[in-house]
Amino acid sequence: MELYPDETELWKIKKTYQYLSTIKGNGTSMISLVIPSNEHISKVSKMLSDELATASNIKSRINRSSVLSAISSVQQKLKYYTKTPNNGLIIYCGTFTDENNKEKKILIEIEPLKPLNSSFYICDSKFHTNILLEMIQVDQKIAFIILDGKGALFGILAGNNKEI
Repeated sequence: MELYPDETELWKIKKTYQYLSTIKGNGTSMISLVIPSNEHISKVSKMLSDELATASNIKSRINRSSVLSAISSVQQKLKYYTKTPNNGLIIYCGTFTDENNKEKKILIEIEPLKPLNSSFYICDSKFHTNILLEMIQVDQKIAFIILDGKGALFGILAGNNKEI
């Protein structure tokens, strides 16, 4: 199993990580959504619908508008997927103010190079990009060979991924 089939994709993820790490939003309008391959898109869409109802109770009009817009954008993006990609899916969406004090909306979707093992959904004033950082770090592989009287078991551990 080759972890980095394309160095260009790794470079793109690295640049995306550097860019997203610098963006700061107002309030809790920055959505970080990580979906592992074993999670159904319909389940995530239902969760986002519930969040949309909850977000309508946010007191600050500007923050409420930004959060509702971001959740709606993520829901629209998920409609393009009939099933979760093989390695999972990462979506970042939010509204921020650029260096010219203009409000900009960003939506980035990433199909990771390595399989995702966990899921999370976070609304914050920044994007949670730790998962991208883990992807761009080269993992050391550790091999295990377990022998007993009845047979052998071979396994490889690379970061959070295991192959038996």
